[in-house]
Amino acid sequence: MAFDPVTHSELPSTVVTELHLLRHGHADTGTRRLAYGHTDIPLSSTGRAETEALLAFARDLPRPDGVISSDLARCTALARPLAEALGVPLVESASLREQHMGDWEGVPWADLNAADPQAIHDFWDDYLSARPPGGETWGEMAERVQSWFGANDLAGRRWIVVTHIGVVRALLCQALDVPLDQALRWAPARASHTHLLLAEAGAVLNILGERPAGAVTRNRIGVRPRIALSGSAGIGKTTLGRRLAKELDLPFIEEGMRTRLEAGLVLHDLSRDEMVALLRELWAEQLAAEERAVREAGGFVADRSAVDFAVFWMWYGFTRPEDGPDAFVDEALAHARAYDHIVLLPFGVLPIEADGFRSSNTWLQRKVHLLMSGLHAERRTGGLLRVPELTELEERVSWVLERTGR
Repeated sequence: MAFDPVTHSELPSTVVTELHLLRHGHADTGTRRLAYGHTDIPLSSTGRAETEALLAFARDLPRPDGVISSDLARCTALARPLAEALGVPLVESASLREQHMGDWEGVPWADLNAADPQAIHDFWDDYLSARPPGGETWGEMAERVQSWFGANDLAGRRWIVVTHIGVVRALLCQALDVPLDQALRWAPARASHTHLLLAEAGAVLNILGERPAGAVTRNRIGVRPRIALSGSAGIGKTTLGRRLAKELDLPFIEEGMRTRLEAGLVLHDLSRDEMVALLRELWAEQLAAEERAVREAGGFVADRSAVDFAVFWMWYGFTRPEDGPDAFVDEALAHARAYDHIVLLPFGVLPIEADGFRSSNTWLQRKVHLLMSGLHAERRTGGLLRVPELTELEERVSWVLERTGR
């Protein structure tokens, strides 16, 4: 790194070490939260997708002098292909593993808490010094990690480090002179990038927990999910949505238009102003239902997403200035960011059947679906899950649940 003459003369040292810390993707712990650190748990399918996104991202970083990695598979799944792609040395070390949880390794936290709630309370109350039976304290893990970096000559060069959240926290505390008992203040997301610059004069935290596009799953710890389905009529949204709601024990928000059609509403009988009023009414009902579900159950599965409402507004040609089309579309698309996941089902996989309420015209429904798909892509709506061409309900349910980490 080049410095101007005045800065160069004032610096105690011009040697700068750069660490790109990459936290591994989602580990396959099944459906329960496990205590694990040294257990060599593989990546889940979500974790593999996150790793692919992180690999593509890391290839575009400035070329490092080498890749350093924990020796556990959830880290080497990224470190090995990355080092090969970049043509740089790879160093794997057991010293860069997560905290060793001893007898608790591989046991669900719920089971540990049920067996000895006081021990679990004491562990989290003093995580720095509390020792799992047969394991190591968090402080010992931090010392192990910091000692490894201190014993290896890394100064003045750039390194990509593929590791665990505990290791990232330990390095941040050391570099920024933060007490180890404050380490939990750092919470870089999984499959994320943290960038540290180290010099004798001090350290700079340039990036913390950056997640590349494609690695975001938006699961919120301790919060029930908000899921909305998207797509044209006849592709299986309602069937999948009801099943997901049952699996997740969440309210299912029915589609308001279908309810009205089944009650005898004929859309062709409505004037343009009446259609505008109807869509606004449906949108208000959707927002109220989502708010009520969050308030009462913490989350929901909705038969329609906010993006679908934006598409309907455009589809029916509500373009007069007095209708405020931009305001409605902007409001709907802004609301789409409140979902944890939008599940976009594929078109043409299931035959569109006439139900007496919706058009079974394949080309008409295809046009609507393409408009929805295009708007998702253009606006890059967060948490979008594009379901592949699966025909069986069980396959669709499993696919969605796996990718939402539920």
